[in-house]
Amino acid sequence: MERILIPTDFSRAAGNATDFALSLFKGRQCTFQFLNTYTPDFINSRVMAVTPITGLEEDHMQRHSEEGLAYLVERLERKYPDSGFAYETYSSFSLLPEEIRERVNLGQTDLIVSGTTGASGLKEVFMGSNTVRILKAADNCPVLVVPEESRFKKPKKVGFATDFTRPFTGRQLEQIHFYSSCFQSNLEVIHIGTEDALSSLQRFHKKELFLELDPLKPIMRWLNAESSKAAALQRFIDDSSLDLLILVRNERSPVEELLREPVVKRMAFHIRVPMLVLPQASL
Repeated sequence: MERILIPTDFSRAAGNATDFALSLFKGRQCTFQFLNTYTPDFINSRVMAVTPITGLEEDHMQRHSEEGLAYLVERLERKYPDSGFAYETYSSFSLLPEEIRERVNLGQTDLIVSGTTGASGLKEVFMGSNTVRILKAADNCPVLVVPEESRFKKPKKVGFATDFTRPFTGRQLEQIHFYSSCFQSNLEVIHIGTEDALSSLQRFHKKELFLELDPLKPIMRWLNAESSKAAALQRFIDDSSLDLLILVRNERSPVEELLREPVVKRMAFHIRVPMLVLPQASL
């Protein structure tokens, strides 16, 4: 049974990510774990010394958190009757990254689904600050990022971006197979650069990948390098009809580039398709 963690602040973006995840895993045995942390962002800052949280305020926040989670589960049970899903709720007076990191380290989560507000008004940051924190904290767990404007539809085209520098794990391949074969999607393997520039090791990993993915009949896409890997991917997404982008984390990955502050502020928030970030392979 898949254990899927969905952090929620009861916003529209979080609600959309929840509906997306339940539609995506329809017909499968899943336990959805809803987490709400209600520690103020300034809990570790100097402001805390001036305006400490009183017991009454903490009780109020806890009650609001628990009631919000209960209402969320009630809504889902009405909206998705006879789904066979199990629901768990977790309310914590803690920082979101710490809760995420603890659950991942304890092996209690198979996938994290995070909603993002995208670009609107003052929220022009990479997928929302909470999603950035989640990606940084959950480096050993797959994270599915769902933009607020994305509504679930069976993905017709799935893109898998890779630099071929590392071997692919069974878990990574399993995830690629699931998101492609379950929905009979067209799979495109994306590399930023040219085939001639591949090293012998990269060529070996490419050959092994296509052998593993042969039942999916993947298509190879070579992208011209631009000012950054993130910019090249952005252009490809904008110009194609991609429904889902899959990436693997490593030190050369566009994911790490996107998480760097200057890139985050300039362009990363423009991504408008769901993005699955997979843990890197261990050497």
